[in-house]
Amino acid sequence: MRSTGTSALEVAIIGGGLCGISLAIALKNRSIPFTIYETRSSFTELGHGINLGPNALEAFKLIDSSLGEAVLKLCTRNASSKEDIWFQIRFGASSGRHEDAELITELVAPPTGNATVVRNELLQLLADKAGSKNARFNKKLVSLEEDDECVTLRFADGTHAIATVAIGCDGIHSAVRRAMLGDNHPGTVAKYSGMGAYRAVIDMSILEAAVGEDQARTSQVYLGPNAYVIMYPVDQARKVNVGFWPWKRTPWPNREWILPDQKKEMESDFREWGQTVHNIMGVMGSPPFFATHHHVVQPDRLSKGRICVIGDAAHSMPPHQGAGAGQAIEDAFVLAEVMNKISRQNPTMDEINAAFTGYESVRTKRSNKVAATSQEAMGWWADFYEKDISDDKISRFVTDANARFDWIWHDDIENQATTAIRAMSKSLGQP
Repeated sequence: MRSTGTSALEVAIIGGGLCGISLAIALKNRSIPFTIYETRSSFTELGHGINLGPNALEAFKLIDSSLGEAVLKLCTRNASSKEDIWFQIRFGASSGRHEDAELITELVAPPTGNATVVRNELLQLLADKAGSKNARFNKKLVSLEEDDECVTLRFADGTHAIATVAIGCDGIHSAVRRAMLGDNHPGTVAKYSGMGAYRAVIDMSILEAAVGEDQARTSQVYLGPNAYVIMYPVDQARKVNVGFWPWKRTPWPNREWILPDQKKEMESDFREWGQTVHNIMGVMGSPPFFATHHHVVQPDRLSKGRICVIGDAAHSMPPHQGAGAGQAIEDAFVLAEVMNKISRQNPTMDEINAAFTGYESVRTKRSNKVAATSQEAMGWWADFYEKDISDDKISRFVTDANARFDWIWHDDIENQATTAIRAMSKSLGQP
């Protein structure tokens, strides 16, 4: 028997970050009613720079035909002669015949190269596109309750809301994921990844004086003893985002994920590195250390009944491939496409289940693979360096570098949606 649904389709989006607002724009453009419920008092993103690969910009374009170009215009890129470069990869210390800061290879990601954007600037662009009419602020979700007709959202301020479906876009600390899996599920809480970063944002003029104009104005990765260093221009090349990523394999001993004033620890971790990285350290001040966490255990399904999770709420991942944001945007596009096939009036549970099944049939395998390889990339970057590294190891690294990123950047995202819709139709017994 086909179950009955609510009288009109209404999507509750929990979380007004990049993922949630991207989904809102996609739904708005497909005339699907939605409401965003955001914990904060306004749309705000923490953090500074974010990397957007070619796949992320293509997904934005598919969400809204004008959005890809608008986002790219907001981005900071390498100098025009190096626009296709994702990162230049260099030695972080001398090694046998190789000098400190010697170029190992250049990763290219045409047609966009390394496009970086200030998180909050991107969020404001998306928020302007989505509009605030359907946004509700200061709404901290405390529980979700389903029945045959709807899902009820209850908030910390004592209010509640009703929707046909609830989509969790509420990040790594997702209340929706917790409600879906339960408090005791091993995949509910994010775990320490074994790595973290000393992070700083440095004025371009200061970094140019430290390492020279060429390296300062082009996105770089330095590989050295037991760690890697990454930096890339942001804020229209007025500043540079810098991250020093050491292996710290021991269990994380602190409740807090961010430790302030870690200059001595940073200098100890990078004492064996070359002069270039020491020059960068010299202009970083005493930066905080950010311990990286992610969901180690993934659920069998990304949905349950009327509830679904996307973005970091579904598949948080370490940032070692710069791929997390792109996966969230892909999620938003594909989910909106299958939701567009649900009846606007009297949507049934059969349709909802089929839509979520179609979405998961495409997105689960891909996003889990990106998450798994992002975790693996910690060691791939940090374990490369040896004092007397062989030519064979360098050659294998260069070959692997191109293979590691190409499938992430150049997947057919539009075909993902087509495949998901086909799986949805099959689930409904349609041709």
